[in-house]
Amino acid sequence: GSGFHCDQGCLLRPPAGGQAVHMSPAFVWFPGSKGPAHSKDERTKSNVDFLGSPPVVATCSGLSLAAPLIACEAWSLRQHPETKADAVGRWGCRDIKWLLLKLGVVATLLALLLIPGLKQVFPGRVSPHAGLSRKLEFKLDNRSVLLYAPATQLRAKPLPAVVVLHGSDTSNFEMAKVTRYHKVMNSALVLYPEMRIPKGLDWGYNASWETSFFRALPGAVAEAGYSVDFSQLFVVGHSSGGTMSLFLQNNMPDLFRAAAAVEAGVGHLEQWRNHSSGSPVMLVWNHNDPVLQEYGGEALYLTTLRQLRRHDLADPTINPSYVKQVAVPEASNSGIAYAERMAWRATEHASALEVVSWKTWNPTHHWANQRAVPGAFDAAVITWHFFQRMAQTTSA
Repeated sequence: GSGFHCDQGCLLRPPAGGQAVHMSPAFVWFPGSKGPAHSKDERTKSNVDFLGSPPVVATCSGLSLAAPLIACEAWSLRQHPETKADAVGRWGCRDIKWLLLKLGVVATLLALLLIPGLKQVFPGRVSPHAGLSRKLEFKLDNRSVLLYAPATQLRAKPLPAVVVLHGSDTSNFEMAKVTRYHKVMNSALVLYPEMRIPKGLDWGYNASWETSFFRALPGAVAEAGYSVDFSQLFVVGHSSGGTMSLFLQNNMPDLFRAAAAVEAGVGHLEQWRNHSSGSPVMLVWNHNDPVLQEYGGEALYLTTLRQLRRHDLADPTINPSYVKQVAVPEASNSGIAYAERMAWRATEHASALEVVSWKTWNPTHHWANQRAVPGAFDAAVITWHFFQRMAQTTSA
């Protein structure tokens, strides 16, 4: 190395025995030096020359450093010099180990404090599925709303927001647990509102108290300390929550820029504003869903497509703009028979439509992900990517 620096006072001994030499604190030795070492301690004797002496070993609990001793300084001579054991006990490695341990703890704490900041400075190095770490609950019209937000995001910055609607006989807490929508992004807000009647059968659709609730949501989020980017406010739902999301994009296209429905079709059509072109929609439809079969199955599927593209002069059930296979994770025992994505581009009077048409081997009404169906895509990921694409298209 470049030298040997003894800050604590070390014990030097010749490797073949002989008189041990005590090195003073702040002793510095440089290999190849031609003169005596120097000390910052004026109380110690200097110019003790050991030129030509055999190599000397600095011992520290079994660890050795062998080097020819060029020069050193000794502690002041005492009437009763300390023994080797006393010197080690006083200046030995126990204090050094404690010092290193403390430095390690401090370094670890600093790393934990700096990592969130580094993620903001270098966003490209952050996993796209880092997730939202801050969770809080607030009440709006005496209804529970779960809010997930980035812990390190500046609250003054308007953020995209996704409203996730649960289905019948369940809750917003269960919806968060099943979908984990807040885990697929790291710089947005996710809201899980509950029905007016907790664990009820249906949403209120065009009821005044329901429409006023959704229009008041962004303001309630602002009161909670976050700001919503109104150009990127989306809604997605499962089952009856999906039927409600299709209704909201049609009747409130000024509020919701895009919508998605997972295992759900259109309903309550008598309350739809038929003149509305609506917002872009993604439909996730399992052709082996027992609940969808109960409500009409393939007939409901076709009705949903025609309703969403009713202002398109062409038949929306045929000739999509493109058909692509949906990327699915590898699984030794996949539970899906097929999964493909079809798309119809926006026209002058009809909004864009994408359909993820898939089929499971076993009947299921679950939200699509690997926890429910081995080898399945994640409906949270695929709908969030759809929302991002639609936001870019709208801004362009």
